[in-house]
Amino acid sequence: MQKRFPILAMTAALVLLMPSVARAASGTFDRTLHVSGTLMLTVHTGSGYIHVTPGPAGVVHIVGHVQANGWTFGPSLEDRIQHVVNNPPIEQAGNTITIGGHQDWLNNVSVDYEITAPRGTQLDAGTGSGDLRLSDLDSSLRASTGSGDIQASGFTGHVELRSGSGDIHADLQSANDVNAHSGSGKIVVSGINGGVFAETGSGNIEITGRPADGWQLGRGFGDVTLNTGNEG
Repeated sequence: MQKRFPILAMTAALVLLMPSVARAASGTFDRTLHVSGTLMLTVHTGSGYIHVTPGPAGVVHIVGHVQANGWTFGPSLEDRIQHVVNNPPIEQAGNTITIGGHQDWLNNVSVDYEITAPRGTQLDAGTGSGDLRLSDLDSSLRASTGSGDIQASGFTGHVELRSGSGDIHADLQSANDVNAHSGSGKIVVSGINGGVFAETGSGNIEITGRPADGWQLGRGFGDVTLNTGNEG
């Protein structure tokens, strides 16, 4: 009589090694913070969108939509979601607020952010994969996404916009120092009153404004359009 125990043992081991079925879970956190002067706001997320719009003076309202996807090894998806919801990655030191700065428990977890901040906020926003929609803070801006589009309006002063793969659309307010770069995508920027450097690997470039300082434009493939009328 043949022994079957080794085959049964091997089968059991293979079952244990097989990954569980991928799942998804989600949750939301909501926080309101207060500042007393010009806000320095940094928002980063590994995967997710960031939307920032103006709100009341002295008040920052943050809503985070948390999603988790992946296998069920280790802490469950629900546990990971609940940990982030209960402990949002938000830090405040006076008038400086950092969102997404610590990444504990964020493995296979993405957070979409909807934020209102006072006008005049100095904003630095970045996502590894997702779109940025940033508007009307009447201030300088630094925005970057690895894969996604950038839509920005109502910023002034120094503006830096970078997308690894995506389009950049910006309607600025007399910005005097603009740097826009896309690895693969279209760049459309208006409201420049000063210098601009714009470059895309493949895509069209359209710039509108007053060249009060040097304009440097470069593209691998695509058309360049310049409008140098009485843009404010």
